[in-house]
Amino acid sequence: MKRGFKAALLLCCVFILICANSGNVYAGEPENITKNGVTIAGLPSDEADGMVRISGKTDKDDIKILLTKDDKREWYDVSLKNGAFDEDIWLTEGKGSYRLDVMVHEYDRKYSYGPGLTVENATGANRFKVPGKYIESGDDGIIKLAGQLTEGLNTDREKAKAIYDWVKDNMEYDYKKLESQRQNDYDNEYGAVNALKTGKGVCFDYAALTAALGRAAGLETKLVEGEVDSDGATGYHAWNEFYISDEGKWINADATLASTTGKDYFDNNAANNIYNISQQI
Repeated sequence: MKRGFKAALLLCCVFILICANSGNVYAGEPENITKNGVTIAGLPSDEADGMVRISGKTDKDDIKILLTKDDKREWYDVSLKNGAFDEDIWLTEGKGSYRLDVMVHEYDRKYSYGPGLTVENATGANRFKVPGKYIESGDDGIIKLAGQLTEGLNTDREKAKAIYDWVKDNMEYDYKKLESQRQNDYDNEYGAVNALKTGKGVCFDYAALTAALGRAAGLETKLVEGEVDSDGATGYHAWNEFYISDEGKWINADATLASTTGKDYFDNNAANNIYNISQQI
C-alpha cells in the first residue's frame, strides 16, 4: 500500500513562493485581472454558492491554483489548452472567505503569484458529493463510465456495488509506483482520471477512482485514508465509504484489497476492524 501519502501533501510546503502576494482583488470586479503573464476573468459577484469557476488565458507553460481558507491551503493542477483554462474549484470548507490565486511555475518547485480573487462562500457544499483534488468526478470520461455502470440500477447499494466491482476487476495494482513511494519518491501522477486512463495505480488511485465514479453517479462517497492490517497488508492504506441513503448508513468498500487478494471487501462487516481511520476526503 502507498505508505505515508501525507508526504505527498507536504509537497505543498516545499513550493517556494518567490513573489509576495499583492492586495486582494475581489471577484465582484467584473473586469479582467492580469498579472505575471496570466489573465483571469473577473466574476459578477464576490459571493459564491459552493463553487467558483476560474477561467482565463496565459502564455506560461505551467500554472496552478492555490486555494486558501483560514490556515488551510490546497493546490490544484490547471489544464491548459492553447493557453486557455477553465477550472471549477469547489469550496468544501464551509461558509466564509476563500482566496484563489493563480501560481506561475518558475523552475524546480518554485512558483510566483499571478492574479487572484477573494470570494465569500455563502453555502457549504457537501464535500462527499462534489469533485475534489484527485477525485475528478466532473470529468467527462468519469461521468460517462459512471452512467454506464449504474444504468438501470435503482438503489444506492446496487450502484455502489457495480462501481466497486468494476474498479476491482479493471484496475491493476502498480507495484512499481509502490516501490518508488517506499523510496520517498512521490513524483508520480495520482487520482481518478489518471487511474482511469492508465488502468493501474496504488490504493489511493483505486480509492480516488471509486470515489469519483460514486460521486458522478450521485452517491455520497468518501475517500478514506488511514492504517490497515489484513491479509499481509499493513501500514498506510486508502479505501472508500458509500452512504446508502435508503438504509441510512455508511458502508466500507475496498477495491484494492479485493483486487489483490480475491476476497470480497464490499460491506464486509468482518473486515471493519482491520481499519484505523486518519482522515476522510
